Amino acid sequence: MKTKTAESILIEIKHLRPWSFSRIQKARKCTYDFYWSYVEKQKPAERADFFILGSGIHYILENAINTVFKRRKPLNYDVLKYFFEQFRHKEPSLNYEKVKPFLPKILTYANAQLRRMGKIQFFHSEVELCINREFAPTGFNGKEAFIRGKLDFVFAQEDTLYIVDHKTNRNRDFSKRIKTQLRWYALLAKAKYPEFKKLALEVHNVRYGTVRREIFTENDILNFRLKLVPIIEMVEEELLGKSFKDLTPSPSSANCRWCDFRHICPVRKE
Repeated sequence: MKTKTAESILIEIKHLRPWSFSRIQKARKCTYDFYWSYVEKQKPAERADFFILGSGIHYILENAINTVFKRRKPLNYDVLKYFFEQFRHKEPSLNYEKVKPFLPKILTYANAQLRRMGKIQFFHSEVELCINREFAPTGFNGKEAFIRGKLDFVFAQEDTLYIVDHKTNRNRDFSKRIKTQLRWYALLAKAKYPEFKKLALEVHNVRYGTVRREIFTENDILNFRLKLVPIIEMVEEELLGKSFKDLTPSPSSANCRWCDFRHICPVRKE
């Protein structure tokens, strides 16, 4: 189901950069999905329930952590319910019963941050980081932006920078995708905070209340950078200057299941 716009728009560098982890994943997974998302910028027919739930959990958790650090005293369920109601102003479809099982884990995690306060040098949440082609920090939406990402929670303790990523996955284990995402964040954080020799990447699974940690050294980050650049260059060479009709999609049950554009895709698989 091609439109006149789809036939005429050529993919430019502005459609490709800055690369985020999700953008490069889409480009490698299915070029149709990428085109509709970042070139035509089509709006999905509907937002998946799991995406709305994840956004709500992140919103409540982010505000809970910030409030703990601001008040320097434990929170209670009333505060979390208040944050839920705030989120519902933006997403009325989110049901409280779906959020409720997560609240005990959120409360425990947020209040546990009080124990870290005395040792923390600095703390930031929802940190937007971006680097240019020389891997130096640059503006998140600037002309030189090459790679970027948003970190849920960052704090420094002694010689280590801690980067926390909140997940609501049902899978308790580190997937290959999550490990790659952590390395992506480490690359960005190292450029922003070069004084730290060691980076600790923590995956906080809100569903189970667990925290798993991966330690990255400077060599680990350099090796990832050396692997990432050829991948990005290959994707850019493959897509740059092409229109929709030049693209080759990758339909499969796995790719199509979570695609936002099944309703317009001519090659979708159920």
